[in-house]
Amino acid sequence: MKIWAKVMRGDKILRDVVYEGEHKPTFAGFREAVQNVAYKADVSTPVLLPAHFERFDKFNRVKFQPSDFIEEVDFSAFVLERVKDDKPVRHVMGRGKVFPVRLR
Repeated sequence: MKIWAKVMRGDKILRDVVYEGEHKPTFAGFREAVQNVAYKADVSTPVLLPAHFERFDKFNRVKFQPSDFIEEVDFSAFVLERVKDDKPVRHVMGRGKVFPVRLR
């Protein structure tokens, strides 16, 4: 799983990191990924609720507010987005022409 983490204040990105790791698509795997991403982004780990995992699983994005952290933070949002890799392009022959087709 590849995650793009953004530490934001208002609409400005203070810092961002891209994290890549092998984690199961479960709440436990999500918790481990968030801990690793937070460490890499140099922020404390937010309190994780099942709703956070459900949003990430359904929308590929979750936004943590300052109220989701036990410690006081100096930013307005910690946003995690799943980065989807482009699928390889396969070329298909048809009527003497080659057409690029994305694999699903």
